Amino acid sequence: MEDNKNRVKLMLAIENDEIEKALEILEEDNRKDLLEPLGLLRITVVHLVAWKGHLNLLKKLYERGANINTSDKIGRSALFYAAHAGHLEVTQWLLKKNSFKESRIGIDSCCRHNFPMQSKNKDDCLVGQDLPVPECCGRTPLHQAARNNHSDVVKTLVKAGSNVNAQDERGNTALLLAGHNVNSNDVIEMSKFVEIIDVLVSAKASTNVIDSNTGLTALHHATRLGSPEAVKKLLDDDAWPLFQCADTKSTPLHVAASDGNLEVLIILLKKIRREYVDIRDKIGQTALHRACYQGHRECARVLIDYGGNLSAETKSGVTVIDAVFAHIQNPTSFLTDIMDSCVQLIGQKNIGKDARISVDFGILAPRRELQTNVIIALIAAISNDEQLAILHHPLIETFLCLKWAKLRFFFFLLVVLYAFFVLSLSIFAITLLRKSNYFLPQIILILCSTILLLYNSAQVLMLPRHYMKQFETWLSFISAALSFMACMIVNNLRLIIDTKGEKIPTPEFVLHLISIAILLGWIQMMLLIGRFPIWGYYALMFSTVLSNILKVLLAFICMVFGFALSFTVLFYENEQFHDCWRAIVKTTVMMMGEYDYENLFPYNTKSDKSFLGFTSRVIFLGFVILVSMVLMNLMIGLAVNDIQGLQKMGHIRQLLKQAEFVAHLEKLTYHQIFKSNLLHPWLRTIVNSKRVMPTKIVLHCRDNNLCESFRGISVELIESLFLLASKNNQQNENYLIGFKSRYTGTNVMSSLINLQEQVHQLQKLRNPSISKKRSKLRGKRTVCKKITT
Repeated sequence: MEDNKNRVKLMLAIENDEIEKALEILEEDNRKDLLEPLGLLRITVVHLVAWKGHLNLLKKLYERGANINTSDKIGRSALFYAAHAGHLEVTQWLLKKNSFKESRIGIDSCCRHNFPMQSKNKDDCLVGQDLPVPECCGRTPLHQAARNNHSDVVKTLVKAGSNVNAQDERGNTALLLAGHNVNSNDVIEMSKFVEIIDVLVSAKASTNVIDSNTGLTALHHATRLGSPEAVKKLLDDDAWPLFQCADTKSTPLHVAASDGNLEVLIILLKKIRREYVDIRDKIGQTALHRACYQGHRECARVLIDYGGNLSAETKSGVTVIDAVFAHIQNPTSFLTDIMDSCVQLIGQKNIGKDARISVDFGILAPRRELQTNVIIALIAAISNDEQLAILHHPLIETFLCLKWAKLRFFFFLLVVLYAFFVLSLSIFAITLLRKSNYFLPQIILILCSTILLLYNSAQVLMLPRHYMKQFETWLSFISAALSFMACMIVNNLRLIIDTKGEKIPTPEFVLHLISIAILLGWIQMMLLIGRFPIWGYYALMFSTVLSNILKVLLAFICMVFGFALSFTVLFYENEQFHDCWRAIVKTTVMMMGEYDYENLFPYNTKSDKSFLGFTSRVIFLGFVILVSMVLMNLMIGLAVNDIQGLQKMGHIRQLLKQAEFVAHLEKLTYHQIFKSNLLHPWLRTIVNSKRVMPTKIVLHCRDNNLCESFRGISVELIESLFLLASKNNQQNENYLIGFKSRYTGTNVMSSLINLQEQVHQLQKLRNPSISKKRSKLRGKRTVCKKITT
């Protein structure tokens, strides 16, 4: 029992860093029983000395015959404790004494020893309270040194021959555990982490070992800590930059974008091919999504420049542009700056003789996707007219012009088809009424109607959500269907002869069908012509004025109906107000100023003395004031005011309509029908050639004149592109000048002055008398400023 008490006192003294007391105990008691294990975990004096890092005491214990390779109950040796605590000298000494480097801790170690029953001495429980919590994971000293960021110890163990690819029970290597307990804001700790990565990678440690619990790699950890040096060392040793963790499917690229670490992101991108920059995580987010969600403008800019797709969608349908407008400050200026950089001069410092510019549509036309997806996503994300002004950017306008030039072939075919349809329909109606020969226009009308019906049906089948909502689709379908029905009815009646041997005349309902078909057909033709960029502005004005007038009429429809019904009672003897329908039509005509006053109030004695004469004149006067003057002038004022507003936003809204129309034309050409073998090879070749436009063009300017214009681009738009290229060139030159000035002239002198000021402050703290020399220092500073000037 006395031996056990001395052993407990010795261990407690070592644990409390009372080295002199421990030496006294050792001098008083020379028995080897002091070196025996104690407590439930079978801790020895050697373990505690290695844990505390007392090398001199460890040497004395070794001289007394202590076993430095003995393990506690779960397999922890003295080398394990020294490496875990980061005691370099103790670790080096143990390695010189051939301490076992690959000892592993774990539950299985408990089965290799037979331990005595638990001691009844309560002092035994006090031993080893400060030791690390046992981790039964089969880890080696190198695991613990790397996990606790002891770079010197890791270097020593690796030089001694420790297995750098040894795995614990969870499959973790030392490289995978490195950095787990590191504070990324601590510069010293981060430098140790980089050193550990360098040592392990140089020792041929496997860089692509995967954590079985999280599915992460060492590159994930280095990226999360934001260490460019560690990331570069891992990538140079063939670490996988696009490895997806098992749980979230995130890659190191996603991690760098989320954290906003621009330097790490650039290093990763150098090892990634452009086609893989839009790799998705579990919920469909790209790295560009992550950067935008966190508001990291520079990271988002770098990813976009590297080919990040602005129209990429998550599984919930959120595009990158949606994230830009929701989380990036000043999203319009952000996108404008990116598009500005896509127009650059080629080999010229200034625009002059034989200048060239390159226009890159890469950000607007992503690879392996519809080229209009980005613009459609942009339109969907815009929430107000102010943001809609981004469509006026020369890059977007040029892109739409070139895309229109590619796809207008199909539009021209559609216009020609409709022209034949409405002309044949009109000629057929005229010849039918005059009872002339209508065989040829009827054949053309049947053919055109059939083609239009098939075309509209194909549109609805291809893109039902879009075309079912389009007013033009219904106009075209109804007009073609009514025309086809009228032709079939007339064709059948021509073969029928009545009892008198004469042909049966055309029924009245057929004329109704033809009249409706003609009206709808020509309205559709007008809307098609409005799709042309030249006339789109006028079609937009017409639709806007029409919608405003309809809104006003719907708002005051009750008043108009009230006057119509009142006139039905007041002028019941007039045929034009004989019933309610005639009264409504007549009242609508009277709103335009066609009163027909003499018929309503004839100047004869009988009428003057007629029933309701006074009331009718009062109500008629109220109609003139309220409807003809107030309501009509209100509608005219709103129409004129809106046209003035359209002069500012008309061009932008025209681009909006043009973008939507071009996008749906492109979707139509990408349908399987145009890729199948049902089409003639010649037609399939034409469709393929018109489907895709080049993503990069070069424009020329010779002798300061735009003598060469690109097909489909107006001269005004080319001038805008050249002005934009000139502005970008000037900004780049100013940036270089500013960059150089940071390291020359004034800035260097000001840096020296600031350095002198800091030295002065430090000297003042150490010697208060230095304040007397302050006036001299100010004089020197003034001289420096004069020299700088």
